[in-house]
Amino acid sequence: MKTITVLTDFSERAENAARYALHLAQQLHANITLYNSFLVPAAEPLAGQVYWSMEDFNLLQQDSEKQLGLLAARLKEELTDLPVNAFRPAIHCKSQEGPLYRYIHKITADRDVMLLVMGTHRKGLASLIMGNHMRDILGTVSLPVLIVPENQFFKKLDKLIFATDLTGSDLEIIHALTELARPSHADITLAYIETPETTEDATKRLVTDFLEEVSNKINYPKIYYRTVKGIPLKTGLKWLTENVTCDLFVMVHRHKSFLEKLLNLSNTQKMAAHTNLPLLVYPSRENIAQNLNSVIESGYQENIIASALS
Repeated sequence: MKTITVLTDFSERAENAARYALHLAQQLHANITLYNSFLVPAAEPLAGQVYWSMEDFNLLQQDSEKQLGLLAARLKEELTDLPVNAFRPAIHCKSQEGPLYRYIHKITADRDVMLLVMGTHRKGLASLIMGNHMRDILGTVSLPVLIVPENQFFKKLDKLIFATDLTGSDLEIIHALTELARPSHADITLAYIETPETTEDATKRLVTDFLEEVSNKINYPKIYYRTVKGIPLKTGLKWLTENVTCDLFVMVHRHKSFLEKLLNLSNTQKMAAHTNLPLLVYPSRENIAQNLNSVIESGYQENIIASALS
């Protein structure tokens, strides 16, 4: 059965994301897996030469499993008010030792997993380097990732906005979005940002061809379109999130090189860090093709930064 995997570190933000995921799963008739990767300090590059025994490891694992069980119990309480015949997601728990990047490709290889869910993380340099896996996840996974901001509570999906660049590969994403939208008959708005360097004639041809493809290949009656004209991409994305009513904002994460990642975060990563809306991020085909290499690079990058700071 289809499953939504929730990545949790047991923070309040992560628990809020888990509650959001639970109600989304109830609407989509999917199950939930709560996943926690705990870290043994001696295995971390900045921990120094500290010896941890197997007994210490077992205690950490038991604590992780205990916290997962308590979180699962709290989520089950959320389902008690549902009607007798309503669908109730099954809630499973999984605990693993080690940095998340070591296992993320195994999680996403499960064909039953339809998306990953995580909460926004705390800000700050230490979080960016050691504690915030958001950038690694967005850059490596082959599944959509739903990022739930703090204090954002689930409500029925009525309006989805997909910020598209009108490429052919986005048709696959629109098709996937119809499966999210169909249970609640939600509107899907395709939003294209016409940047100042783009001519109006070029935009018109691009839009006409793309919408014709959508009409021919996507069987969903509630798809709409709008153009945001004459502003830079980042400004246009910000304008959409602040001025157009929606319950879910959707983007594609375009792959960036290792150097570009260090020098400048992608628009998707910036949105993920600062959005006030639930943000659903789909990987590009390029990201999927480079999944394994990115996982390896993620571990290499972590060791490089840790060595530089030690």
